[in-house]
This record gives sequence, C-alpha cells and structure tokens, in this order.
Amino acid sequence: MNIDFTLILPMLLVLGFFYVFILRPQQKQQKEIKEMRSSMKPGDEIVTIGGFYGIVYAIGEENVTIELLPDYHKALITKSAIARIVSVGDAVAAVEEDNYEELEDLDNEETVVDAEFEEIDEK
Repeated sequence: MNIDFTLILPMLLVLGFFYVFILRPQQKQQKEIKEMRSSMKPGDEIVTIGGFYGIVYAIGEENVTIELLPDYHKALITKSAIARIVSVGDAVAAVEEDNYEELEDLDNEETVVDAEFEEIDEK
C-alpha cells in the first residue's frame, strides 16, 4: 500500500487555506457579534441592520424594544437585527446631519393628488 503524498498534499493545503482564511475569521466575527448583542443594556445607543438609530429601552430573550431617534417612537425588534452599538455622539450627529431640504423642495412643487381621494364629477 503506497500512498502518493503528491496527490494528497495539494488537497490538504487547500483545506488548510480554506480554514485559516475563511472559516476561522468568520467564526471569530460571529462570536464578537454574539458577545456584543448579549452585553447590551438599556440606555445603549445602537444601529440596526436597516440603518435605524435607536436607544435600547428594554431587553428580552430574543427581542429588544428600542426608542427610534430622533422622535423616540418605540419599536420591537429581534436581537439579530442589531448591527452595532454606537456612542451617543455618533447617533446624534447622524440624526442632525440628515438632509431635510429634499423634502422641503417637494412642498414648493406642484401637489400630487392621490387617485383614491380625487373627486370625480358625476354626470
């Protein structure tokens, strides 16, 4: 039984490369995210995966109640929807940097009438 190591060695190298450069970093990142989500406490400022800024209001087993910035409306989200914890300055600066001029420009233009509320002349 002669084993030809020249055939097995490339396969072992590819598997080793795959583990070191793909699987291990991914597992490390998932562990960090899990630790971040489990270490949250009420009052922490967060960003959801959808890009919403909020403050943690209450924490449950799988869900988190947050107050959305800037109006402080409450929303119930899953813990997996939290992308990262941010500092107060980052969250407030992002809200203040929002450009509301685009919405104001729409008011100056012609008003769009929704067909649902359009009056129809009956003959």
